[in-house]
Amino acid sequence: MSRFAIRHRYAAPRPFVRHPAQFELFELVVPQTTVDSMRISPWRGLPAWHHELDRQSAIMRPRRSLYHRFEATARQLTADRIRACRDATAISRLVNRLSSARYPSGNLHDLDRVWSRAELGDLLVEATNRRTLLAMGRDQPHQKGPPLDPQRLPDDRLEHLIQSHRDLAVVETLRAERERRTRSRQ
Repeated sequence: MSRFAIRHRYAAPRPFVRHPAQFELFELVVPQTTVDSMRISPWRGLPAWHHELDRQSAIMRPRRSLYHRFEATARQLTADRIRACRDATAISRLVNRLSSARYPSGNLHDLDRVWSRAELGDLLVEATNRRTLLAMGRDQPHQKGPPLDPQRLPDDRLEHLIQSHRDLAVVETLRAERERRTRSRQ
């Protein structure tokens, strides 16, 4: 069996054909964009984006229209969409995919040709940060607050800081908080 016959026998469905399994991955309510008369499905989420890129990579041939469609589909991924994703496995897969895209591969057309190194680095940082947040069980990053909030300190730590802190202005603030607590208890 020739290489051409093997490729077409085991290849994913053609890009113009819509199969019922694809309808559940992409919402068709949003109008589809076209690139070189090829339809680009709207953003439906990171797992669907991975699935669509895998499908397009499987049928990739040296044709400009396929390259443009692959790039348009890949460029749907933005930093905001990475921050909005809550699927830890999809984010882990994205980190691996973007990390491998940093170095040119032997594939015909891959993510290393879609973004510049700076853009790829920004997306990789966002994906890595998102993976770390999801691994810690958080959805949003920790909100920054004052470095030392006397109202949030327990009593024993408050007393310890009053006795040991070097900055006298901070010690005066801590003493004022201790006085406020004693007045509120009475």
